[in-house]
Parts: sequence; C-alpha cells; structure tokens
Amino acid sequence: MKVGVFGNEGVGKSTLFRALGGGQEESSVSSRGQGVCTIKVPDDRLHRLAAIARAKKVIPISVTFVEIDPGDTALLPPDTLTRIKGVDILTVVLRGFSDDYHPAPQGGLDPVKEFRKIESELVVSDYLVAQKRIERMTKEARRDAEWTVLHKAVDTLEKEIPLRQLPLSAEENRVVSGFRFASQIPLLLVLNVAEGDLSAEGYPELGEAAFSRGIPLVQLSARIEEEISLLSPEDQAVFLEEMGIHRPAREQLLRGAFEAMEFICFMTMNDEEVRAWTVRRGTVALHAAGKIHSDMEKGFIRAEVIPCEEFLRCGSMAKAKTEG
Repeated sequence: MKVGVFGNEGVGKSTLFRALGGGQEESSVSSRGQGVCTIKVPDDRLHRLAAIARAKKVIPISVTFVEIDPGDTALLPPDTLTRIKGVDILTVVLRGFSDDYHPAPQGGLDPVKEFRKIESELVVSDYLVAQKRIERMTKEARRDAEWTVLHKAVDTLEKEIPLRQLPLSAEENRVVSGFRFASQIPLLLVLNVAEGDLSAEGYPELGEAAFSRGIPLVQLSARIEEEISLLSPEDQAVFLEEMGIHRPAREQLLRGAFEAMEFICFMTMNDEEVRAWTVRRGTVALHAAGKIHSDMEKGFIRAEVIPCEEFLRCGSMAKAKTEG
C-alpha cells in the first residue's frame, strides 16, 4: 500500500514525515528531493503463528509513505497531480498551530477552509480530464459504457462533489480505472496542532466535515511525534504516557489508512513463511486467494478460514478443526 503525505507550505508535513521515518524504517529521498519511507506494520500474531508453524520467515504488511510537494502555483501543478494519482490513499496534513516561525495567517487558522480548497482543486482537475474526454468521444460519435460513466462523473463534479462519494459498480469502476481520478482516491486528514493543544477538541467543524464525508481524522503534534520517533522503544512508552498520547503517529496513520481503504488483514502460514496480506472488507475467499497468486484464484475450489485469535488459542490446525 502506498500512502501520499500532502500539505501546503508550513503545515508541518515534512516534520510529520520525519517522524514516520524515524527508528528502523527504511527511509530515503527520491530524485525529486522528496521523502520516501517504508514501514513494516507490527503484528505480534505473526510471530506467534510462526512459532506454531516453525516457519523460517515472517513477512508483515509493508506500507510506503511518499512525501508530495504541493508546488507553488494557484492550482495543483501536473507533476503534483501525477504523484497524487500514484498513491492508494492521500493523507492531507492541515495546520492547527501557530508559533514565532509560523504565525497565524490574516484572518486566523482555518483548517476547514484549507481542506475544502484542496478537495476543490482535486475536483476541478478531475472535471477537466473527464470533460475533455467526453468532448473527444462526442466528436467520434462514441456512446459506450465509458461515455455513460464519464457523464455520471461530470454531473457529480459539477456539484463540487468528489468522485469518492459517487457510488459506482465494480464494472463502472473498471471502465474508468485508467483515468485514476484524483478526487476518487480515499483521504485521511491529519490536524497538526501545538503541543499544548493535544488534549483539546481542536476544530469541531473539521471533525464534522470529515465525518460527513466518511473521512478518518487524526489529531497530533508533528513536532512532538518527531521527538518520540528518535527515542528507544522503552523511552517512547514512558514519553507517550507522560504526554497522554495513546498511540504514536505512525500507528495512528496506519490505522487511519486501513480505515480509509476499508482494509482488513488475513494471514497465511506454512513451514517456510508466515505472511500478512491486505484485502478490502467484504472480499470473498476466491479473490483473497488471488492476492496470494493468480493461479490460486483460477483453480479455486474452497478455503478453510479460521479466526486468528481462535487458531492461536487452539495452538494447532488439528485442534482447531476438532473444535469446529
């Protein structure tokens, strides 16, 4: 899974990104000078399963975070849009703090306005793409499934509604998948606040805007999270408790990303490896098998599925089958 980390100048995006890349994660800088880091999602169940199966390897889920620069133009530049369209989920960092280096703008901080502006830019970019395609198809006298879905998209975008809120069938999504519409990408909002505001409610109107759109919202202090990321695991636990923070930023963002993508995890095991996989909630076993290997989906007959905690309680496949 690839997660974009996006935000306007001065919101603390780079600070948050450094917090994500702290510790033992693989971090690098791309050719464009922007950060890339891969986080292996910790899950102690994998090691418990490996002990039962005597597996040689444990392969957790990997999530790659990429830093996306907003550019310095009024609208999102083509390069930024291309990078946005290359991620599975877009994390939008919003500013909820001010200090000596970053004073509040004239009129005060307004993360809701900031979010709506970004969302509007994504909508406009999709509208231009869809409308241009419709005009070309009209000249060619084409009236196929793609033309129909694009008209649905344009009708939605004209109302300033992002395409992630347009219900499409699996076939309709397949027809327009090549466009990789930016406003169709799931969002995760991060409100970056000052250290003293961590326990405050923040901006209720932002929570309402996120809730009404079905978008997860995380509130944190990127500066504090960067400090935490540089500590040892033992010191991190002490610091988090002292600050009243329940989970570090990377865990909050991972949870938020899974929620936004509607992902769940399943695991496979044998004596070679125990591996974690992701699928969308509601995926049938047939398509889950295809995640492992396409041949498994083609030749699928049936699958035995056991809740992980139940299997760990039983301690073996034989006992799990005996208990039903």
